[in-house]
Amino acid sequence: MNPHVSGGTCGEDANAELRPVANRPKVDSDAGVQHHICRTRLEGLKDHEMANQQSIMLLPGITAVMFGWAALAGLGHGQEPGQNSAPGGVEIRYRMPAIIMQAHVDWPKDGKYWDEMAKFVAENGFNCVEGNIDHLDVCRQNGLRVLLGAEDAVLKETPRLKDDPAVFGYFVSDRRKSHAFPGFAAAAREWEKADPNHPTIFINYALWNEFTRFTEEVKPMVLNFYHYHWDARRRPEFYFIFLAQFRDLGLKNGIPVMQCTASNNTPAQVRQTIYTSLAYGLQGFQFWPPWIFAHEKDDKGDAKLKDGGLSKYVTLPHLCDIAKELKILGPTLITLRSVAVFHAEPVPPGGEKTKDDSWYRLAGEEVMVGEFEDDQKRKFLMLVNRDAGQPRAATVSWPQQIAGVQRMDKTSGTWDDLPLESAAGGQSVTVRLDPGDGQLLRVSTEK
Repeated sequence: MNPHVSGGTCGEDANAELRPVANRPKVDSDAGVQHHICRTRLEGLKDHEMANQQSIMLLPGITAVMFGWAALAGLGHGQEPGQNSAPGGVEIRYRMPAIIMQAHVDWPKDGKYWDEMAKFVAENGFNCVEGNIDHLDVCRQNGLRVLLGAEDAVLKETPRLKDDPAVFGYFVSDRRKSHAFPGFAAAAREWEKADPNHPTIFINYALWNEFTRFTEEVKPMVLNFYHYHWDARRRPEFYFIFLAQFRDLGLKNGIPVMQCTASNNTPAQVRQTIYTSLAYGLQGFQFWPPWIFAHEKDDKGDAKLKDGGLSKYVTLPHLCDIAKELKILGPTLITLRSVAVFHAEPVPPGGEKTKDDSWYRLAGEEVMVGEFEDDQKRKFLMLVNRDAGQPRAATVSWPQQIAGVQRMDKTSGTWDDLPLESAAGGQSVTVRLDPGDGQLLRVSTEK
């Protein structure tokens, strides 16, 4: 998924014709291992397990998940913001600095244009890029974080990197099976010792069903995965099962969860992926293909200038539309802890309906809700349309009178009052949701 790794990584499409990207770091690929880590740590690993993804069938354990863990999505509590432990005494090992939207940037050869490129990224809503140490200064100046490659040369610089807010973390590897986990664990401990403030990043392939073991053995600071559920070959019926499982693992281990997701689906499908993930408490997103911010170049790869500056463009504008929304929603979302997730009919595998004794009810078709609290116990609901094909309406009702409901405007960041209707002795509110879209509500329960 990462420019620090060549070939078919979590995108798995090594033959795709993509615009060449400049300044990609050198890649280590001994023994077929795609990684960007101290070579000695993973020396000797083999790539024999890389199977044809089209042939993946029902995996051991998945059947039990589907039929035995249907209520998983409503279990567990997240971190208490501002505390070192979550409810239940779980130690918070790492807190995301923001809701991460990460992209690759086609940095110009000439460094004097990097500031212009960084501003372009930030203006389009993204807050994290893939890059190298040389990009840290310009990214810091423009409010961006950088995912660095976990190279020996970078490891030597950690004394000055460990307190740098422009560092997001260190990318190690993706799509590796369990035989690689001991090496990953050793690498994670080495990097945490050198830099305890920034995570190492490993991307799990959900359909291999080894992420629980990965979490136990590697003990990552961030749990990352990909599924690409819009691809019919990848068991899309497991999507909400996986979201529930990763959410549960994150809560139980006091670590945030992020997802690498396909950027080349339809705009509504990408929107559905991101907002359903947010409803499950995920706090970061990477994309495949990742090449989103680019500039025109001549035959030599040098920047073509226009009016003295770069001729910049965005390859996937719909991602920027969502990123700009998360730039507004993010400062609130990052302070919330995930309490529960519920679905309206038809309830997908891995989901559950609101309980009879719940303080609210959800109604509608193909809609869902993520329930959150902040450190003041204020209640928030993320309503999402699971349907990427048509608009839906979600109705939330309360059996008692409440003080009010507000919706965050995703353009201005203001909280706007929503009209309440009388409903069976209580009150209700109905929210129209565009295909795949989500809306964040704040509920005041006491008058």
